[in-house]
Amino acid sequence: MSIVPILVVVAAVILVMYFLMNKKSDDQEREGLVKDILQKDALAIDFGDGRRVVVRLSGLTPATEGEMLDEKIFQFLEETLRGQRVSVKPIVVDSPELMRAEVRTLGGEYVNAVMVRHGFARWNATEAAGDAELGEAQQMAQAEHLGVWNPAIIQLLEDRRKSAEGSELSDEEIANMQVDPEEQESKES
Repeated sequence: MSIVPILVVVAAVILVMYFLMNKKSDDQEREGLVKDILQKDALAIDFGDGRRVVVRLSGLTPATEGEMLDEKIFQFLEETLRGQRVSVKPIVVDSPELMRAEVRTLGGEYVNAVMVRHGFARWNATEAAGDAELGEAQQMAQAEHLGVWNPAIIQLLEDRRKSAEGSELSDEEIANMQVDPEEQESKES
């Protein structure tokens, strides 16, 4: 029996163990600075190494353009996150420059859940089935009819669009319309 195959196996095991022990893990939670808001669910974050990493908010599906919440979503993200330090817990690392993650402010506020709580996004239960915070946030938004869960406002805006005395209103004009609760109550009576 030759000793060479045994030495090759031992060397391979040692090499694998070396790489596993010295691997820089991309799945560890780390802090970074939000440099830019790229999309309704994507941020450019600098983790201190000078390169920007695209971080998608995991476990949610943002409101569609037709739900006319884009301006409010971007305003919220800009005011809350741009230029702020955040804690990022990667869920799926697609590449060194792209990941899906849970993002929290340094004050501990879970940004993914806040987006769902405001009705700016829906909980993607397929992607984040075990994330109870997102599930609870969605239940609260639904109960309060916020954002994507506000069918009365969507229907009212659509009715106003159709009945605008011969004049066509743009989506921007409709999105900026205000609802007078007293007027709505008198319609319902």
